[in-house]
Amino acid sequence: MAPTGDEPVTIATLTLPVDTLRRFIAEEDLRSRVPYLWDPHPVTRFDPLLAAMVKAVAAASEVGADDLYAQSAAQFIAAHLLAPHSSGSGRTAGLLSSGQLETILSYMRANLDQPVSVGDLASLVSLSRFHFVRCFKATTGFTPYRYLTELRIDLARKYLETGDDTIARIGRRCGFSGSEHFSRSFRRVMGCTPSQYRTRRSCALGQSLPVL
Repeated sequence: MAPTGDEPVTIATLTLPVDTLRRFIAEEDLRSRVPYLWDPHPVTRFDPLLAAMVKAVAAASEVGADDLYAQSAAQFIAAHLLAPHSSGSGRTAGLLSSGQLETILSYMRANLDQPVSVGDLASLVSLSRFHFVRCFKATTGFTPYRYLTELRIDLARKYLETGDDTIARIGRRCGFSGSEHFSRSFRRVMGCTPSQYRTRRSCALGQSLPVL
Protein backbone atom coordinates (compact mmCIF):
# COMPACT_ATOMS: atom_id res chain seq x y z
CA MET A 1 0.00 0.00 0.00
CA ALA A 2 1.51 3.33 -1.03
CA PRO A 3 1.83 6.06 1.65
CA THR A 4 -0.61 8.94 1.38
CA GLY A 5 -0.58 12.50 2.63
CA ASP A 6 2.34 14.80 3.40
CA GLU A 7 3.49 13.12 6.61
CA PRO A 8 7.06 11.72 6.63
CA VAL A 9 7.25 7.97 6.07
CA THR A 10 9.62 5.52 7.74
CA ILE A 11 10.39 2.36 5.81
CA ALA A 12 11.35 -0.71 7.83
CA THR A 13 12.86 -3.80 6.24
CA LEU A 14 12.79 -7.16 7.97
CA THR A 15 14.78 -10.13 6.68
CA LEU A 16 13.69 -13.59 7.75
CA PRO A 17 16.54 -16.14 7.53
CA VAL A 18 15.90 -18.97 5.07
CA ASP A 19 17.04 -21.42 7.76
CA THR A 20 14.15 -20.26 9.95
CA LEU A 21 11.65 -21.06 7.20
CA ARG A 22 13.26 -24.41 6.48
CA ARG A 23 13.27 -25.36 10.16
CA PHE A 24 9.62 -24.36 10.53
CA ILE A 25 8.66 -26.33 7.41
CA ALA A 26 10.41 -29.43 8.77
CA GLU A 27 9.02 -29.13 12.30
CA GLU A 28 5.45 -28.53 11.18
CA ASP A 29 5.58 -30.92 8.20
CA LEU A 30 4.57 -28.16 5.79
CA ARG A 31 6.54 -29.40 2.79
CA SER A 32 3.39 -29.18 0.67
CA ARG A 33 3.39 -25.42 1.30
CA VAL A 34 6.90 -24.83 -0.09
CA PRO A 35 5.66 -23.80 -3.58
CA TYR A 36 3.75 -20.99 -1.86
CA LEU A 37 7.09 -19.30 -1.08
CA TRP A 38 7.79 -18.83 -4.77
CA ASP A 39 4.57 -16.89 -5.31
CA PRO A 40 5.51 -13.23 -4.63
CA HIS A 41 1.96 -11.89 -4.59
CA PRO A 42 1.08 -12.66 -0.94
CA VAL A 43 4.36 -11.10 0.18
CA THR A 44 4.34 -7.96 -1.97
CA ARG A 45 0.71 -6.99 -1.41
CA PHE A 46 -0.16 -4.99 1.71
CA ASP A 47 -0.67 -7.31 4.65
CA PRO A 48 -1.88 -5.44 7.78
CA LEU A 49 -0.90 -8.28 10.12
CA LEU A 50 2.60 -8.56 8.68
CA ALA A 51 2.96 -4.77 8.76
CA ALA A 52 1.96 -4.71 12.43
CA MET A 53 4.50 -7.43 13.25
CA VAL A 54 7.32 -5.60 11.46
CA LYS A 55 6.42 -2.44 13.37
CA ALA A 56 6.38 -4.36 16.66
CA VAL A 57 9.76 -5.99 15.96
CA ALA A 58 11.30 -2.62 15.06
CA ALA A 59 9.94 -1.04 18.25
CA ALA A 60 11.16 -3.97 20.36
CA SER A 61 14.62 -3.73 18.80
CA GLU A 62 14.85 -0.05 19.71
CA VAL A 63 14.26 -0.81 23.40
CA GLY A 64 16.70 -3.72 23.47
CA ALA A 65 14.42 -6.78 23.31
CA ASP A 66 16.29 -10.04 23.87
CA ASP A 67 16.89 -12.88 21.39
CA LEU A 68 13.88 -14.82 22.71
CA TYR A 69 11.56 -12.09 21.43
CA ALA A 70 13.24 -12.07 18.01
CA GLN A 71 13.04 -15.86 17.73
CA SER A 72 9.36 -15.90 18.68
CA ALA A 73 8.57 -13.12 16.21
CA ALA A 74 10.43 -14.96 13.44
CA GLN A 75 8.46 -18.12 14.16
CA PHE A 76 5.17 -16.26 13.97
CA ILE A 77 6.11 -14.53 10.71
CA ALA A 78 7.19 -17.87 9.22
CA ALA A 79 3.84 -19.40 10.19
CA HIS A 80 1.97 -16.46 8.69
CA LEU A 81 3.87 -16.55 5.42
CA LEU A 82 3.47 -20.30 5.01
CA ALA A 83 -0.18 -20.53 6.04
CA PRO A 84 -1.60 -17.02 6.19
CA HIS A 85 -5.20 -17.72 5.24
CA SER A 86 -6.39 -21.25 5.84
CA SER A 87 -9.62 -21.74 4.00
CA GLY A 88 -10.96 -24.26 6.46
CA SER A 89 -12.03 -26.73 3.78
CA GLY A 90 -11.91 -30.27 5.07
CA ARG A 91 -11.70 -29.03 8.65
CA THR A 92 -13.61 -30.81 11.37
CA ALA A 93 -16.62 -28.71 12.28
CA GLY A 94 -16.03 -26.56 15.36
CA LEU A 95 -12.23 -26.99 15.31
CA LEU A 96 -9.46 -24.72 14.15
CA SER A 97 -7.37 -25.97 11.26
CA SER A 98 -3.70 -26.74 11.92
CA GLY A 99 -2.73 -23.59 10.02
CA GLN A 100 -5.11 -21.42 12.02
CA LEU A 101 -3.93 -22.90 15.31
CA GLU A 102 -0.26 -22.39 14.47
CA THR A 103 -0.95 -18.79 13.47
CA ILE A 104 -2.67 -18.16 16.81
CA LEU A 105 -0.02 -19.90 18.94
CA SER A 106 2.87 -18.25 17.12
CA TYR A 107 1.24 -14.84 17.64
CA MET A 108 0.81 -15.61 21.34
CA ARG A 109 4.47 -16.62 21.69
CA ALA A 110 5.65 -13.52 19.84
CA ASN A 111 3.58 -11.20 22.06
CA LEU A 112 3.90 -12.70 25.54
CA ASP A 113 5.10 -9.35 26.87
CA GLN A 114 2.26 -7.40 25.26
CA PRO A 115 -1.48 -7.11 25.96
CA VAL A 116 -3.30 -9.68 23.82
CA SER A 117 -7.09 -9.65 23.60
CA VAL A 118 -9.49 -12.30 22.37
CA GLY A 119 -10.46 -9.87 19.64
CA ASP A 120 -6.84 -9.67 18.48
CA LEU A 121 -6.63 -13.45 18.23
CA ALA A 122 -10.02 -13.89 16.58
CA SER A 123 -9.15 -11.35 13.89
CA LEU A 124 -6.06 -13.36 12.90
CA VAL A 125 -8.28 -16.15 11.60
CA SER A 126 -11.28 -14.01 10.61
CA LEU A 127 -13.67 -15.40 13.23
CA SER A 128 -16.05 -13.69 15.62
CA ARG A 129 -14.90 -13.54 19.24
CA PHE A 130 -17.59 -16.00 20.36
CA HIS A 131 -16.92 -18.52 17.59
CA PHE A 132 -13.17 -18.22 18.04
CA VAL A 133 -13.29 -18.96 21.78
CA ARG A 134 -15.52 -21.97 21.17
CA CYS A 135 -13.29 -23.34 18.39
CA PHE A 136 -10.07 -22.71 20.30
CA LYS A 137 -11.30 -24.53 23.39
CA ALA A 138 -12.63 -27.43 21.29
CA THR A 139 -9.22 -27.71 19.60
CA THR A 140 -6.88 -27.27 22.58
CA GLY A 141 -9.01 -28.01 25.64
CA PHE A 142 -8.22 -24.55 27.04
CA THR A 143 -9.71 -21.10 26.70
CA PRO A 144 -7.45 -18.65 24.83
CA TYR A 145 -6.83 -16.73 28.08
CA ARG A 146 -5.81 -19.87 29.98
CA TYR A 147 -3.54 -21.06 27.17
CA LEU A 148 -1.86 -17.65 26.95
CA THR A 149 -1.38 -17.61 30.72
CA GLU A 150 0.24 -21.06 30.60
CA LEU A 151 2.69 -19.83 27.94
CA ARG A 152 3.51 -16.76 30.01
CA ILE A 153 4.07 -18.82 33.16
CA ASP A 154 6.34 -21.19 31.24
CA LEU A 155 8.42 -18.21 30.07
CA ALA A 156 8.45 -16.77 33.60
CA ARG A 157 9.80 -20.07 34.94
CA LYS A 158 12.74 -19.86 32.52
CA TYR A 159 13.52 -16.31 33.68
CA LEU A 160 13.24 -17.36 37.34
CA GLU A 161 15.54 -20.32 36.79
CA THR A 162 18.23 -18.67 34.71
CA GLY A 163 18.25 -14.94 35.50
CA ASP A 164 18.43 -12.58 38.43
CA ASP A 165 15.72 -10.09 37.43
CA THR A 166 13.33 -9.00 40.15
CA ILE A 167 9.97 -10.74 40.39
CA ALA A 168 8.21 -7.55 39.33
CA ARG A 169 10.37 -7.15 36.21
CA ILE A 170 9.89 -10.79 35.22
CA GLY A 171 6.15 -10.34 35.56
CA ARG A 172 6.21 -7.33 33.25
CA ARG A 173 8.44 -9.14 30.73
CA CYS A 174 5.88 -11.94 30.60
CA GLY A 175 2.87 -9.70 30.05
CA PHE A 176 1.34 -9.53 33.53
CA SER A 177 -0.20 -6.22 34.52
CA GLY A 178 1.41 -6.11 37.97
CA SER A 179 3.21 -8.10 40.66
CA GLU A 180 -0.05 -9.18 42.28
CA HIS A 181 -1.49 -10.40 38.98
CA PHE A 182 1.74 -12.27 38.23
CA SER A 183 1.93 -13.88 41.67
CA ARG A 184 -1.75 -14.89 41.64
CA SER A 185 -1.53 -16.42 38.15
CA PHE A 186 1.74 -18.18 38.91
CA ARG A 187 0.35 -19.71 42.11
CA ARG A 188 -2.77 -20.91 40.30
CA VAL A 189 -0.69 -22.75 37.70
CA MET A 190 2.36 -23.84 39.71
CA GLY A 191 0.96 -24.10 43.25
CA CYS A 192 3.49 -21.62 44.67
CA THR A 193 4.50 -17.99 44.30
CA PRO A 194 7.30 -16.90 41.94
CA SER A 195 9.55 -16.18 44.94
CA GLN A 196 8.92 -19.64 46.40
CA TYR A 197 9.60 -21.25 43.00
CA ARG A 198 12.92 -19.42 42.63
CA THR A 199 13.97 -20.39 46.17
CA ARG A 200 13.08 -24.05 45.66
CA ARG A 201 14.94 -24.18 42.35
CA SER A 202 18.00 -22.58 43.94
CA CYS A 203 17.94 -25.07 46.80
CA ALA A 204 17.51 -28.01 44.41
CA LEU A 205 20.44 -26.78 42.31
CA GLY A 206 22.60 -26.38 45.42
CA GLN A 207 21.79 -29.92 46.56
CA SER A 208 22.73 -31.33 43.16
CA LEU A 209 26.21 -29.79 43.20
CA PRO A 210 29.05 -32.15 44.27
CA VAL A 211 30.67 -31.46 47.61
CA LEU A 212 34.37 -30.68 47.14
